[in-house]
Amino acid sequence: MLTILTLRHSAKSQSNPLTQEVFIAKQRYKVSTLLEKVFPENEIPLSYHDNIVPLKKVIVFGEAPKSYAVQRILEKVCENENLKYELKGGQILLQYYDRPENEYRYTISGKVKDAENGEVLIGATVYLANLEVGVSTNAYGFYSFSIPTGKYKLQVRYIGYRLVETEVEVNKDFQRDFELEPMPYQLEDLLVDESQSMDVQAHSILSSTNRIDMDMAESIPYLGEVDVFQSSLLLPGITNIGEGVSGVNVRGASSDQNLVLMDEAVLYNANHFFGLISIFNPDAINDVEILKGDFPAKYGGRTSSVMHVRQKEGNEKKVKVSGGLGLITSRLMVDGPVLGQKATFLFSARSTFWDLILRNLSDPDFNDVRANFQDLNGKFKYNINSNNKVYFSGYWGGDATKFGTEALQKWGNSVLSLRWNHILNNKHFFNLTSYYTGYRYSVIEDVEFKEVRGRALINDLAFKLDATSYLVPGFILDWGISTIHHHLSPGEVSTGELYGNETLSSLPDERSFESAVYLSSENQFGGRLTTSLGLRLAHFRNTGESDVYVYNSQASKSIQSISDTIKAGSDESKVSYWNLLPRVSVKFQLGENSSVKASYSSSVQYMHLLSNTTSPSSSDAWVMSGYNILPTTMNQITLGVYKYFPLLDLNASTEVYHRSLNHVIDYKNGANLILNQNVETELIYGVERAYGIEFFIKKTLGRWTGWIGYTLSKVERKFDSTLEGESINQGQYYPSDFDRTHDFALTVAFEATERLTLSSNFVFYTGVPYSFPDSKYEVDGLLVPNFPDRNLDRLSNYHRLDVSATYEISPYKKNGEKRNYESNVVFSVYNVYGRKNAQAYFFTEKDGNPGQSSVQQLSVLSFPIPTVTYNFRF
Repeated sequence: MLTILTLRHSAKSQSNPLTQEVFIAKQRYKVSTLLEKVFPENEIPLSYHDNIVPLKKVIVFGEAPKSYAVQRILEKVCENENLKYELKGGQILLQYYDRPENEYRYTISGKVKDAENGEVLIGATVYLANLEVGVSTNAYGFYSFSIPTGKYKLQVRYIGYRLVETEVEVNKDFQRDFELEPMPYQLEDLLVDESQSMDVQAHSILSSTNRIDMDMAESIPYLGEVDVFQSSLLLPGITNIGEGVSGVNVRGASSDQNLVLMDEAVLYNANHFFGLISIFNPDAINDVEILKGDFPAKYGGRTSSVMHVRQKEGNEKKVKVSGGLGLITSRLMVDGPVLGQKATFLFSARSTFWDLILRNLSDPDFNDVRANFQDLNGKFKYNINSNNKVYFSGYWGGDATKFGTEALQKWGNSVLSLRWNHILNNKHFFNLTSYYTGYRYSVIEDVEFKEVRGRALINDLAFKLDATSYLVPGFILDWGISTIHHHLSPGEVSTGELYGNETLSSLPDERSFESAVYLSSENQFGGRLTTSLGLRLAHFRNTGESDVYVYNSQASKSIQSISDTIKAGSDESKVSYWNLLPRVSVKFQLGENSSVKASYSSSVQYMHLLSNTTSPSSSDAWVMSGYNILPTTMNQITLGVYKYFPLLDLNASTEVYHRSLNHVIDYKNGANLILNQNVETELIYGVERAYGIEFFIKKTLGRWTGWIGYTLSKVERKFDSTLEGESINQGQYYPSDFDRTHDFALTVAFEATERLTLSSNFVFYTGVPYSFPDSKYEVDGLLVPNFPDRNLDRLSNYHRLDVSATYEISPYKKNGEKRNYESNVVFSVYNVYGRKNAQAYFFTEKDGNPGQSSVQQLSVLSFPIPTVTYNFRF
């Protein structure tokens, strides 16, 4: 039946009823209620056919009670429907609309930058208020979307920056760049509203994703330093074994399962100073993105997480100098424009003089201590034109440590990368990258009056192409290819130069190619449902440059079970692995500030770090998959709920996850991993499962900022084999080395005055699993503990409180004249109450009591450590 409902005019709506505001009392309304009750009560002149209008459709309003313009309400009614409305003779007509295919023919694109220095803003939101749709900028600050002809109110948002609002008239394709001004801290608490602080997590398709806010990280220093790794440890699901340990553990995974990138280049050891500080100079960092489970198809090679650190490009406006002097490190950075604004440069340097401090202490134990590191960062960007940019960046860093008569250990990273950034047109974006990354480790020790040197090297040469196409509204296509050539020198021991550089032992070099092609799409269906479908095809080929041993399959691998040898270079020695890796994400927008997400991700890892201790160090050995070493595969499911509370400026999320891994590597009892040509005889393979729930609440604006994170999780492994020595704990599931049941972190920063910020953080972890002996036996007069099962006990719980105060020195002189530099002083105390957190237990024979053993606890940084750092910028 055709029904035509005509509502009479009112005097207040005769001018333009579309702009008239209607009071909305609650967040959810059926269309029938709006059209048949709310509109008549407000005397809105509307005509429609009830057989084409979805009367049972539910409209969700972001805020209520609140008044909304009639036009905005009708846009919600017509959203994802073949309907349109128009005003004719003072009457609003709601009617069927056959949408033409070429309606969305105009594209707006451009970049979003910082107005003060020209740095791109990654993850900024470009939002069309009329259509209630938006898009985020990519890793190079680029955005693009297509919209119908018309006039639009456009908003550009980024946390900590002033909102930009402008009107644009769309009747052709055009580029529009935006520069956002940083918001003064003293204004932030006055401007806490929805337009300034839209929750990215609730709107992004990705789940299990965190971005480290460097401004907030600066207010929560670690040992007086701003550090990426230490800041990440305050996020839910991310822990480590303890102080002085390299790497982080994400959702209970080992540290080698993290893909750590610096400007697209892979890093193998991103730690300085016994793992206390990362290699990332905070002055040179633009953006830090952490993916804990929902991996876009462009990422691969690891099975736990992705941490992508993107460096600054260099100030486009003027030359700036910044740095700091502290008890732990001293640093300096210079950046600015060159070649008449055609290019920018950045150079930074950092070093520590900690060993000099230790040597000047009164304690004689520190007289022969060496503990230092240095690193250098450089970057050059050249603007060929508005659509083509070339980037050249480099990094070099090195550590050296020695304690008394122990060996001198050195390690470090070298990275060079060249990138070409090309905007083909306003819908197609390309990034071509070529990079070299190298990791080196050496040890020098005096043995029997000879200097003995050991070394190991990893060298990667890589090429990759990443492309993004903004084809039609609501559809983004990402695709790319990549290949990495791995060159691994597992180890060599030789005498020093004074003794002829004689090679005492060595392992043959290994080479391989790791390649991939990927394709993914992000699809928006109306304003509420978004999906991301990705597929990655990974290929690994070990070139077989060393002899391969074939072992009897009916016996545990050992020298005695070798049945054949495959010669290096033969076809049989060149092993290939192919893996097809699907990635799926779904987001359903519950309301303007809340969403539900689900994702499935699979991955494979071909490079493995061998370490038979729970505390990885720089001397651990990397090996690649091949004939006798299998790749590890992973599958993970994540489900999360995300909510933003604009009035309180609170971002809240809850996520549950389940991750399973196959071909996980562990070690036989008493495994020897150092310079072992048959290292595969020390390895066993099993499965791992990890599951848990994570809670996170974050506040980013106002005088009080910070976050609370809590994780309840379990990580278990199972090694069940009929072969002798290849089962653990009778083939039953047991806690992983990195299993922590509870993980809690509280971080708070308070802007006490315009120039003084106080902050603190408290962390609590369940102690990691540990193996205690149940008996002991004697070998050659030495007492040896017997460990029947693994990880049935735990270390004591870990907890720690840190506090800091940051004082901004007045930018004005006494005479009122403004200084030409900015500076602050940071006072901090690490481990305020001197908690002696257990990192390990040692079992030793008591002096004077043969046959009796004692347990000694190893604790690192088990006392309050005060630090002071002076930072400057001019």
